[in-house]
Amino acid sequence: MIFSSFFKTKANWQHKDATVRITAINDELSASNSEQLAILTELIQQDVSDLVRRAALIKVASFDSYLEASHKNSQAKVKQFAGKQVHDILATDHKIVLSAEIKQSILAKQAHSPLLGTALLEAWLAHEKDSAIMIALYQQISARKTSTHLLSHSFSQKQNPDFQSYLLEQVDDAKVLEKLSKKACNEVLAQKIQDKLAAIQTAIEKPLKLAKKIQLVLAKLQALKDVADYGEYKKRKSVLIQQWQTFEPELAIFNEEELSAFNDKYQGIMSQLDKLFIAKAENYQQQIIADKLAHDKQQDKKDFTQQLNHISQAITTAVFSSDNFDEEQFKSLLGQLTTDINASVLNKDEQQIFIKQVNQLTKRLGEIPEIAESVSQATNLISKISQLTLPKSLNELNTRQETYQDWLKAWRVIEQKTAGILPESIVQAQKQIISTWQGGLKPLQSQQKELFFQHKKKLQDIKRLLSNGKYKVCFGLFKGVKETIEQLSAQQQQQLQRDFDQVSEKMIELSDWEHYIATPRKQELVIAVQALVETPLDNPNEQAAKVKEFRGTWNSLGHADEDIDKQLNEQFNQLCEQAFAPCRLFYAEQDKIRAQHLEQRQKILAQAEQLASELTLVADIENGQETPVIDFKKLDGQLNTVQQQWNNAGEVDRNQYKKLQQQFKNAIAPIKTAISTFHLSNSEEKQALIVKAQQLLAGDDVFSAIESAKQLQQQWRAIGFAGNHQENLLWQQFRKVNDELFAKRQALKSEQQAAFTSQQQAFDEKVQAIEESLSAFAGQEAEEGSNLDTTPANNQALKAIDQQAETLLQEVIANKPVIKAVAVRIEKIIKQVEQIINTNNQVKEQQSWSNLFELMSVQAPNNKGVEALSASNMFNKLSSFWQKRFQEHVKLTNQVDGSRRFDKTLEIEILGKSDSPVELADQRMKVQVQLMQEQMLSGIEIDLSKLLVDWLMLGTLTEGDLPLIARLKTIYCQ
Repeated sequence: MIFSSFFKTKANWQHKDATVRITAINDELSASNSEQLAILTELIQQDVSDLVRRAALIKVASFDSYLEASHKNSQAKVKQFAGKQVHDILATDHKIVLSAEIKQSILAKQAHSPLLGTALLEAWLAHEKDSAIMIALYQQISARKTSTHLLSHSFSQKQNPDFQSYLLEQVDDAKVLEKLSKKACNEVLAQKIQDKLAAIQTAIEKPLKLAKKIQLVLAKLQALKDVADYGEYKKRKSVLIQQWQTFEPELAIFNEEELSAFNDKYQGIMSQLDKLFIAKAENYQQQIIADKLAHDKQQDKKDFTQQLNHISQAITTAVFSSDNFDEEQFKSLLGQLTTDINASVLNKDEQQIFIKQVNQLTKRLGEIPEIAESVSQATNLISKISQLTLPKSLNELNTRQETYQDWLKAWRVIEQKTAGILPESIVQAQKQIISTWQGGLKPLQSQQKELFFQHKKKLQDIKRLLSNGKYKVCFGLFKGVKETIEQLSAQQQQQLQRDFDQVSEKMIELSDWEHYIATPRKQELVIAVQALVETPLDNPNEQAAKVKEFRGTWNSLGHADEDIDKQLNEQFNQLCEQAFAPCRLFYAEQDKIRAQHLEQRQKILAQAEQLASELTLVADIENGQETPVIDFKKLDGQLNTVQQQWNNAGEVDRNQYKKLQQQFKNAIAPIKTAISTFHLSNSEEKQALIVKAQQLLAGDDVFSAIESAKQLQQQWRAIGFAGNHQENLLWQQFRKVNDELFAKRQALKSEQQAAFTSQQQAFDEKVQAIEESLSAFAGQEAEEGSNLDTTPANNQALKAIDQQAETLLQEVIANKPVIKAVAVRIEKIIKQVEQIINTNNQVKEQQSWSNLFELMSVQAPNNKGVEALSASNMFNKLSSFWQKRFQEHVKLTNQVDGSRRFDKTLEIEILGKSDSPVELADQRMKVQVQLMQEQMLSGIEIDLSKLLVDWLMLGTLTEGDLPLIARLKTIYCQ
């Protein structure tokens, strides 16, 4: 059996040819079979060919196998290949798809024993869609490296509400939040960011606002030293102390130095106030005592007055409502009241006033019988006056008024006897009678008074007319005065008696002269009218006026001699008729014209009524909830036209004109009312806009108020006319408020511009200082040579300048509004510094490569040891990385195996995209094909530095390697 096993054929997966093994893996083995899976696992771990191991991994095709190989496989290329597969699986760029449960399991294991690198976790996060897994990934990544860039990049990359919400909870930096606000995936998160920014801003502003409030309270406390009134001082101080106490829970936001400064200042001010107001405090206490004494006095006066009134009323009630009058009881009350008065805080004079009233009440107790008798008399007086009726005319006034006055005198006598003690019913009856008589007499007294002034004026007029020779009028006036003078009171008649006697005497004398004066004057008027008949005036109106004037003069002359008076009257009337005849013809023509004017006015009236009916129809349509069609501007114009036509229409008969005028007023009244209502409504709306504008003026946000004011202006233009009187007044008020509002904005803009200019100047000075530092660095570089900028000290100086510029830029951006000119200058400086640093780094890198290849060229023919190499100047110029690699290379003792370094050189030239010598075209092609196969399987990125390390580690350098070193130098030292 052992012999048969010895000659047994090996399986293809054990074949010495790697190609056969790969074919067997693909065709003969299956990962679903546990035995074959074990074989595949063994091949992955132990096969000498990295291609076979990769083929086995591809056959197993599980995430766990890829993950294990990426960490534990002994071959670097297999590790790289497996790592690439793990990356693609997590990045969802692979045929293997992991479930959410598997992913959660991987993350759970990752938390205890990290297998996935940070870069791989970031790649996984970049392609993950599940919010819970994204959050877990971010937590693990951030635990390894915490940076704003990671958070911002993750927030921008993953448009997932739950994930973005989680990230927002991790951020408390306003600058970061402002950046994130532009990347929020929905409005809810955007609003959440704005709320958080507002909260941060509030937290930033809180110390400043609280400090201002504290300073204000301290200033008010300091100002209390100028308050003269201690009571007002104490009141204000109490309020301010309460305000200070409300600040105390919030004082923790200040540092110890600021808190100590505030407390020291507060205590200092309180100490100063206590010292300053010590004397005033004593005076204040004395004043309180004095005020209490005054209050007690006032209260005692009030109490004593109430007791006196109560006792007085009780005496009155007891006298008239009880058969048994207890005089001793009242005396006891009055005695006790006297004792209380003497024991009160009132001074002697004030006590005497109340004691005097007590004595009066005591005296009244002894006069009770006389008081009772006076009450009976008062009852009789009330009964007597009640039977007397009020006067109804001036003829009855004097008699009845005299009776009423006698009754009042009798009542006063009774009041004196009763000393103010009368039953309330009698007192009320007396008041009612007085009120009734005063109300009844007042109209007649007013009428009598007016008659008095009329008579007085008439007597003065008669005197004046007599002196002017107008006797006719005097007879009528005097007759009226004589008939009604008896209606005046005796006192009024006495005041007029002198003038009346003088006029009476004169009128008797004039009565004898009337006939003597009137006869020749009437004869003269007849001659004048005869002349007017013979020579009429050209103007009929003047002719009529003249006739009217003659008649007025004729009537004023009185009677002529009896024998010729009738003849003169008939002759005068006949001549007046003849003189007025031409006027009648003229007035007949005028009547025709008036008739035309009447017709014209009736047409205008019809137009007004038609306009009013149209308005009524429109109003009815509006009440039916149809679209309003009233054009008030047009309606107002039509009304003005109708009114103008009416005013320009000619004269009509006076009586007809009054009737037509009333009709016209009635016709246009609804139109005027509608227009007035419209104007009033517009006026109220505009007044409301003025109130709103005034409220805007009182607000703090000027720019928002300006926008609102512009909207109010648009609303103002949309509102109709408010009437001739109101429109201009309202507009002036509205314009005044707007002008004040815009002036307020201009003042605020000026303040902001001044602050902006000041801030810009401060920033400009800082920018100039940075620019000067950069210019000084550039000048130093030019003086000391091109190698200066590659030294660490100069790089550190550049970074310091860059840091200053970055810090200043953040300060400029934080200052609102952002000063763009300054920000642009700073960004330009940052770009210049970055450009210099990048150039320096490139120069340094090229210098490093040159040093490396120079050392390689020296090492190839000499093969120096480690100690000699460490003493070399060229070696010390290398970076620490290349120093370590070169030391490792020097320690090598083996020679390069065959043409491996030659092939590696071709590989680097291919991957570095550099040309090889023409004669090596075939070898280059072979190497290139092999590289393409490996790239297809591994997908590893090209790293020229690693390739050069691999090239060095192939074996020791020899002089024969110098051509290869020269070829490589053209690639790395470009």
